[in-house]
Amino acid sequence: MKNWLKALLSETAYSVWWILSALSTVSTFFFRTWSGKPRLISVASAIVGFALANFRVFQKQESQIGDLREATRQHEVRTAQLRITADNGSRYILRPVSSVPHGDFNAMWLELHLMIENTGRRNSAVSNFQVEVSELKQTFTNLKPEEGRNGVQGRHCNHGLNPKSILSQTGVIKIAAENTTDHGTLLFFVPGVSLEMFVGAGLHMSGEQRTFPPLHCRLTITDTVQSSTMADFELHES
Repeated sequence: MKNWLKALLSETAYSVWWILSALSTVSTFFFRTWSGKPRLISVASAIVGFALANFRVFQKQESQIGDLREATRQHEVRTAQLRITADNGSRYILRPVSSVPHGDFNAMWLELHLMIENTGRRNSAVSNFQVEVSELKQTFTNLKPEEGRNGVQGRHCNHGLNPKSILSQTGVIKIAAENTTDHGTLLFFVPGVSLEMFVGAGLHMSGEQRTFPPLHCRLTITDTVQSSTMADFELHES
């Protein structure tokens, strides 16, 4: 309101000034009878000037609103909107330190089953991956998807992998506008995860296979223009 009044007064003063100047010139050279009626001329100038000032302020505000709407539209057009659908079957595999079954380990594989949807109008190239493991109270950033692997060694046995199901190519997932990826997997290698870390978090082995309980993870993905989304997964030890 304050800005509108300020703009209106500024435009009114300018409009009244040039109207008075114009009427003064006209009365001097064409309508000499007007020169004896300064009050009438002043009132008429003020009314016309106020009306013109309102119109000019309205025009400027409409122009600014139009510019803002266009900027918003352009931003929406260029923005990807990502969403992750978590599928069943996600798991984690602990890499053993030695050949002793169900024993110590020094790293972890995370295999996430999912699909990614891009509902926006811009193509997306997801290049940044982060996983937070709730039970460990650890967040692993800048993870790189593992590609081309046929299998990995776990604490219990060797596990076969399907490299054709991996959603990323050269570390990037490309998703066209208003499209989805196939249902597939992402495989991450997390070094430095140890038995001591699990025990310290209150995680203990149980059952004949001496397996650990499920881990609850949150995957966050971000594309090259900083569009981001996240989803929660439950991973069982395999």
